[in-house]
Amino acid sequence: MVLILAYGNSLRRDDGAGFVLGDVVERMVSEAGFEVERIDSHQLEPELALDISGEKISAVLFIDTRALPETPGGGDLCVQFRQVVSAKSTSAGIGHHLDPPTLLAYSRFLFKKEPPAWLVTVPGTDFDHGEGLSETTRKAIDSAPEILSELIRLLPVS
Repeated sequence: MVLILAYGNSLRRDDGAGFVLGDVVERMVSEAGFEVERIDSHQLEPELALDISGEKISAVLFIDTRALPETPGGGDLCVQFRQVVSAKSTSAGIGHHLDPPTLLAYSRFLFKKEPPAWLVTVPGTDFDHGEGLSETTRKAIDSAPEILSELIRLLPVS
């Protein structure tokens, strides 16, 4: 089973794009024949380590928005993904806002399980108050299936 952890704040425009991209990823992973569990959250919290360590979990996909540099032409305007490995220790970042490597380290340290994981990000340019996505973010999400088909091929078959 593939665990999808989509996170962000839908009331801060592009910061909520992780949830929209999560819909696309969930559909693609399901259509590829994988069983999927999805959790949406405002941020990555320590409690999610228990979900990551679930007996049926074979892979984890973290879905988030990445801020583009404010310089003209700065940053990649496409959805990106990269493999994530756990942090070396769990001593840093204690609290209720973690990054994917630290959350994987919690799972490894507390529950002796670290499934393969990837961080999937969509570019964001507008993080002001309000709902809806910028044109840049919407275009990136629309073109995501072409890019994410490569990620789907990397998922382990359980």
